[in-house]
Amino acid sequence: MSCPVSDQCRLVSNHQAIRIDFFAPGSGVYAVRFHSKEGFAAFTDAYRDALFENTHRMRASDENKEKVYGVGMSAWAQGTDHPDAVWDPTDERPPGDAADADADAMEEDDYEDESKGHHTASGEDVLDMKMGALDNSFLVRGNAVDVFRNQAGGALRDANVRVSLKDSDGAFITPTKGILADAEQSMLLLSPETGRRDKIYQMDLERECVVSAWGCNKDGVDVPMTDIVTDSKSSQMEAGRGTFLGLDDNRLVRWDMRMEGGIAQTLASPTLGYADGHDFARGTKFRCMATTGDGCIAVGSEDGKIRLYSDKSMRQAKTSFPGLGAPITAIDVTHDGKWILATTDTCLVLLHTCVRDAKSGDLTTGFKTRAGERIPAPRLLKLKPEDAAKAKGAPLVKGKFTWVTEQGKQERWIVASCGTYSILFNFRRVKAATAPERRLLEFTDYNVVAKDAQIAESTFVHEKFTGNDTHLVIATTKGDVFCAGG
Repeated sequence: MSCPVSDQCRLVSNHQAIRIDFFAPGSGVYAVRFHSKEGFAAFTDAYRDALFENTHRMRASDENKEKVYGVGMSAWAQGTDHPDAVWDPTDERPPGDAADADADAMEEDDYEDESKGHHTASGEDVLDMKMGALDNSFLVRGNAVDVFRNQAGGALRDANVRVSLKDSDGAFITPTKGILADAEQSMLLLSPETGRRDKIYQMDLERECVVSAWGCNKDGVDVPMTDIVTDSKSSQMEAGRGTFLGLDDNRLVRWDMRMEGGIAQTLASPTLGYADGHDFARGTKFRCMATTGDGCIAVGSEDGKIRLYSDKSMRQAKTSFPGLGAPITAIDVTHDGKWILATTDTCLVLLHTCVRDAKSGDLTTGFKTRAGERIPAPRLLKLKPEDAAKAKGAPLVKGKFTWVTEQGKQERWIVASCGTYSILFNFRRVKAATAPERRLLEFTDYNVVAKDAQIAESTFVHEKFTGNDTHLVIATTKGDVFCAGG
């Protein structure tokens, strides 16, 4: 058996058992156990260098690692914390704290029993699931949106309402991304279709139709968008806000749906106002973004870099993390901005953003002050190679935290989809885990929820409907919607 060294190997190192496990696509799952810790360390070092060389097409020298990761960040990218790295003492379970194993086990068992799923009859694949914190949640599939009623206890009830997505000419729209706005009475939709990428379609949920096609335009030039998000974690619940964020390869923009003076536009084909933003040098390769509770912005890139912007300016990142080699396909942030979750095809990258302000000494985040290498080393949430094989090497997609929109609340779970599986990580356990010295932490303790069809979305019901419980919502491409939890 021979297998090229790459992220697709899904290699996991077990430092206690001095063993490595890996997945060889097309061949199977293998394990190698070493006779000594020295042999194990020599292998993992050689593997890490080979992975660097195959990924970046350059020799794994100290000089080249500095070129890739940046000055002072090479040790950080390989798992070594800076001497000034800090942990927020108010956060649940700092590293090494003893966990309440029984309580955690009960939490994890909550996901074994599932409620009856709903099926929406349609021939189109599910594209997105938008959870509401008010009356409704929405399933985006093909060129229509199905409406579900939010119920106490975390259940969803099919409202038997389907909204067809058509533009003013009667042509169907097939969006790839949607966000809720204006107290969840509107949905803003982004289409990837040629000739439409500079348009934001506004669906009025009360009128049950698309009412406007907003043009993305700056200085008379059409601006195509690849991603849109709300201004903050909770702004979809606010009436009359009128602004949202947009992203393309080298541009970060705040768009405004209001005219000067705050009067809403009523034109048939209105143009969005360019409220704020910046055009960056080409090569930034922005791909996705997320916002905190107070409006700070995290942006993930094709080269794996993660940039943190404050709520005050989008012109220059306060803190930038180097890429570990894989593109960022999705990104999420906790409400308080202390944690970032970046999705790659083969793992979830978890970053703790807390640092001490250089002047005041107060604890803050990398969104608010320049943190550099003082940020603690990343944690990698990975599938066991045997589970990667069961998923036929499918990529991890759309990693996200439990949905929290209130200051002081803490997220409890992390979920991502992988083929026909939803992968659930207990966030408290991840935070409490400790890494081997001078090695990246690889966390492989998770729950698996399996379905008989490809999973399009794994997400969470808003906490207001569940109390102290956490409910997972799973939408498959077949149109089945499941609620699990308790």
